[in-house]
Amino acid sequence: MSQPLEGPSKSDSGRHLRPVIVTADKLFHASVITTLPDLQESCILVPSLRQLPDMRELFGDELLLFVDIDAYGIASLARFIKRHAPPPEIRVIGLSDCSELNLVIKYLKSGIHGYFLKQEMNTELIMQSIMTLLSKGFPLSPGITLQIIQTLIGQQDNYPAELSSREQQILNRLVNGSSYKLVADELNISLETVRYHIKRMYKKLDVNSKGEIIAKMLRNRKSTPPFMG
Repeated sequence: MSQPLEGPSKSDSGRHLRPVIVTADKLFHASVITTLPDLQESCILVPSLRQLPDMRELFGDELLLFVDIDAYGIASLARFIKRHAPPPEIRVIGLSDCSELNLVIKYLKSGIHGYFLKQEMNTELIMQSIMTLLSKGFPLSPGITLQIIQTLIGQQDNYPAELSSREQQILNRLVNGSSYKLVADELNISLETVRYHIKRMYKKLDVNSKGEIIAKMLRNRKSTPPFMG
């Protein structure tokens, strides 16, 4: 069950951020005030970011805006962020239905302070975003985070060609954090068989650790991940 938002969330140092959701989409606005009733007065329906009222007069200086990228466009949002860059800065987290990584990376480069898919919105996410920002972190959609990690370390079909199918299965589980025992259980093989395949992988690839294998995979990629460009 979601916990209610009882006013601005505070950090240990006493600072706080007031969450406000901004959209031009009537359906999304109706969905938010239905699913997040505690934010009903803080969910604003406005046709253009240029028409947005003085947020600081309405809600105070320490603001965290959740802005609907789909409704306004990323160019308009980037201009809004630039206009409000002088202190006290208004922090902006982008909201969108877009999960295409290349496009999301462009969004992240626009100056936003975080990004979430609309379907992920809930009270806990909002409160966690506030805590993350006050701790100098970057709130990011769990789904997008997983895509970035998978792109960074490479998928199974990016593994070196000299590895056998079984070795790729084992490596796929290791780079995703599985222990030797868990790999053995998942593949229904013995622990000694897992160790045997790992030793063969290390010898084939001339490495001594899992980290060296990942580095080798990245060097052998045909293209650079979009967030490394």
